[in-house]
Amino acid sequence: MSYSIATNELTLADIRGYKAQAINAGVLVAQRRGIGDSLYDARDNPKGNLTVRAGFPFTDFGNGAMGWLTENYVNPAIAAVGWGSVFSAGALPAFAPQLANTKVAVFYKFANTSAIPLTTAVRFRIGNQGSSTKGTFYLQLETEAKLEPDVYFSEPVVYEPQDFIYIEAWYTAIVGAGGQTFPFGTFIIERLGPTVS
Repeated sequence: MSYSIATNELTLADIRGYKAQAINAGVLVAQRRGIGDSLYDARDNPKGNLTVRAGFPFTDFGNGAMGWLTENYVNPAIAAVGWGSVFSAGALPAFAPQLANTKVAVFYKFANTSAIPLTTAVRFRIGNQGSSTKGTFYLQLETEAKLEPDVYFSEPVVYEPQDFIYIEAWYTAIVGAGGQTFPFGTFIIERLGPTVS
């Protein structure tokens, strides 16, 4: 199942539940891939060796000239209506970033904070050619009509270590580079260590 849920349809408990579901999905993958064995919690599990943090566009998905080029979720130049890359580096498949082998990425939310939203859907694919689709979410009603700027996903989209992250949006017009700002709600699950403690 992949469908979007407007924030105004959710209670605070629902939102916390979706976030917890996203974290749990990522932790299970991290455990299965041998990154760590349990989530660190200073009070309840001080021996845990996994941590969760918000994902950053460039830090986590900006591999050199691939992915996002800054810590800002903005689009590349879009020359035609239809499916196009969300990565500011440029068109897919050439610019599909690869996730580090120490990280799990979990996408749970999409927003379009542009003054005039020009995207009606987002789809998450995998592989440097986008060979299969993990989820497609239609969001025109909520974000383009401005009933809500953001939507939660019915289920989280999980990328495993070393996956090529291939994300597209359906653009309703030609858009200049940086013309759309669409932050994703993303968690990164990784091992505690020298960079995260």
